[in-house]
Amino acid sequence: MGEGLTLASKWDTAIDIALFFRMVIFGHLPEWLRHPLLAAGLAGLVHAGLGWLRTRFGESPDEDEPVQELDVRVR
Repeated sequence: MGEGLTLASKWDTAIDIALFFRMVIFGHLPEWLRHPLLAAGLAGLVHAGLGWLRTRFGESPDEDEPVQELDVRVR
């Protein structure tokens, strides 16, 4: 790797995101900017959480779908 290259871990990214949301919620941003940023962040968290729940507890769609096999000969 090159000199001066710093790699961030997953935890560094999570801490940066948490600090960003802390700045959005408690920072000195105007309300017209704070509310859309907060709503977009929360919508992203809900979307990610629901996706994780679907993969964790949901069934894969390929297992329950019946496969129809046709006995048609192709020339």
